[in-house]
Amino acid sequence: MKKSPAIKAITISISAFMLFSAVGITANAAEIDSNTKSLKNFQINTYSNSDDTQADLPTSFSSVDYNIVNPPKDQRYNDCWIYSSLSVLETKLLKSGFTANNFSTEHMNLWATTKSNGKGWLRSITSDGYAFTALGYLSSWQGGIEQSDYDTLVEKYTPDKDLSAFVNYGATAIKYLDNCSREEIKQEIMDNGSIYAAYSHSTFYENSDRTAYFCPKGSPKATGHAISIVGWDDDFAKENFKTANGILPENNGAWLVKNSWGNYNSLNGYFWMSYEDAYLFSSTFRYNYAIEDVTPITDDIKLMQNEIYGATYEFNYIDYDSVTYLNLFNFSEGYNKLDSVMFESTAKNSDYEIYYVPAENKTPVSDESKWTLLSTGTVPYSGYLNIDTNDLDLPVTYGAIAVKISKNEASDKNTIGVGEWLNKSNGQFAFINETKKGESYIYKDGKMTDILDWYKAERDDDLGGTFVIKAITNKTELAVTMLGDIDLNNKLDVLDVTDLQMAISGGSNLTAVQKLNADTDQNNEINVNDVTQLQIMISDKN
Repeated sequence: MKKSPAIKAITISISAFMLFSAVGITANAAEIDSNTKSLKNFQINTYSNSDDTQADLPTSFSSVDYNIVNPPKDQRYNDCWIYSSLSVLETKLLKSGFTANNFSTEHMNLWATTKSNGKGWLRSITSDGYAFTALGYLSSWQGGIEQSDYDTLVEKYTPDKDLSAFVNYGATAIKYLDNCSREEIKQEIMDNGSIYAAYSHSTFYENSDRTAYFCPKGSPKATGHAISIVGWDDDFAKENFKTANGILPENNGAWLVKNSWGNYNSLNGYFWMSYEDAYLFSSTFRYNYAIEDVTPITDDIKLMQNEIYGATYEFNYIDYDSVTYLNLFNFSEGYNKLDSVMFESTAKNSDYEIYYVPAENKTPVSDESKWTLLSTGTVPYSGYLNIDTNDLDLPVTYGAIAVKISKNEASDKNTIGVGEWLNKSNGQFAFINETKKGESYIYKDGKMTDILDWYKAERDDDLGGTFVIKAITNKTELAVTMLGDIDLNNKLDVLDVTDLQMAISGGSNLTAVQKLNADTDQNNEINVNDVTQLQIMISDKN
């Protein structure tokens, strides 16, 4: 199996994503700020990318002042990436007026370990982790889970167990902040309360009371450490960064950082990091990100998805002006209002088109005249996008969501996120995907190709990948679509008999609509009598 030279940094050097575990922490009772304010009463001008944008932003800001940042916690292992990502989610929810008391770091850590089938993230709870891991957890609505809910579980959680029923809020849009200006990052903090970031940490670059940090340009890279940034101060004096090496930043200014080492300094676990730090927001550590949008999860909403680990790579193997990527879903579970479509892409400024594509025999049709255009636009940022589809009424059957991404004068990319296996620098697997046939497809040159067939034919890759395309759907009233149509292809034949027999024998599970269709004798039970009745119906039809 071969990778492109453009593979994400994780496959080049996994050490860039190793995370820091603090030791020798001391406590101090000092308060960083005892004032409580309300963000809804704080107004600034809308940010625009122009030369005078800094005038629209305050010289200092702290989300802590607005009581939307939960207190710093004390990490146990090499899991700062867990604490930081969940902190960013908590703050976004609190700023949005939702409840977020204390999300379980233990659940996220266990979720990100190896499943019993040997797939998923190949790590233990004491291993380091990656921004990709956290992004998959959040974008797939696997968490966060309140610690109080997690503690009520009788059975010990394993990576094979689905606890998504305990998730009350889902992230729907996530923006990567790499290559963003300082003003853009400030605006993201204003808009979302905090951001996730990572840098190279060494105690050599801390000041004497561990409240300020500055690593000069040209310094060797140390161990990576993930944090959340909750504010800034343009006037924070550069003299505060005095360390043993005596090197100071050229200018004043610093980010306010929420750490995950407990109450270890005079700022109750917060510290200041110079704007001029060598590794913060550099290409060494990706991705830095902000959670742009969240939604409450109720029984009336369902996230349709074919993967739960998010994008581990960008699918960049096809050098065409445009490529269409599709995920096939079974829309027969009673959620047939298409609220929006989520997908991951780093093709910023490229054009996108989103379609609903009907399926025949559980395969998306190649005839574009049968496709329904749902939305068009330009990819506004790199990350996870959420595109409104105006509550499209979906047919109660198999169908696909297609995302066509096209290059233009402003972009040379037509890539989309894919859940694909990853290697460490030593050649060992870091992640093994759970891709199945019949989930993801590529459409080009008028031909529809299963992604696993494409990977095998084009890259001699037996593991393949799954496109990160998700559908947010709302519940609708259930009804029989066609009595006896078990495979939901709008016709009756021997394949329906086979599917019904398998379901009765326990070899497969039927969706809610399939169950309604399967009750061919209309007695509110599904058994061998329904098979007999279905055979009669097919015989009569023929």
